[in-house]
Amino acid sequence: MSTPTIKIALADDHTAVRQAFEKALSVYDDLSVIFIAENGADLLDKLSHSQPDVLLLDINMPRLSGIEALKIIHTHYPDTRILILTAFSDEVYVAQCLEYGINGFLTKTMDIADIVRAIKAAYNNEVFYTNLLDNPLLKHYVLKRKKSVANLLPDFTTEELKILNLLSEEKNTEEISDRMNLSKRSVELKRDRMRQKANVKTVGGLLLYALKRNLIQ
Repeated sequence: MSTPTIKIALADDHTAVRQAFEKALSVYDDLSVIFIAENGADLLDKLSHSQPDVLLLDINMPRLSGIEALKIIHTHYPDTRILILTAFSDEVYVAQCLEYGINGFLTKTMDIADIVRAIKAAYNNEVFYTNLLDNPLLKHYVLKRKKSVANLLPDFTTEELKILNLLSEEKNTEEISDRMNLSKRSVELKRDRMRQKANVKTVGGLLLYALKRNLIQ
């Protein structure tokens, strides 16, 4: 199964920054910039039509600040992972952003390879660590959040993981039944149980869920 393309949005009020990011990210086949916003109001308007997997959000924008936009996005678009673009390292300021479940802080001068790593970490709902989080209280937050995310992941058995991998190879129920020496009914029940664990309705949704969490290749 091919690697999914990560949909990215960028919100920044500086034209040069928007253009630089878009150009730098365009060379990566597994990344796709689906829209760019020049201020907070523009961002919310575009989010109402298209939701990215990962949003790069400048916190200091006109018309609607990044913090204000962050509060709205956290409520209405909880599946969108957010990376904050900032030069600020004030602890209160950083902590305020962390309240909304963001996935990290980036500076606009960071190497593009590090930014791409941050995007991929955020896509997997991981916190990307930088020196902007280099504080005991904030480190504690990161560790706590990692544990809470891990606790939310369903516990798939070894047998279920084998079935997941066979499904990713486009094997049907009968083929999985033969390969694993299980009845077709048993395969169907285990597949349905995995869908319930992942809270998805279809096998396609289950495979996407597993792929995002590196349960299958």
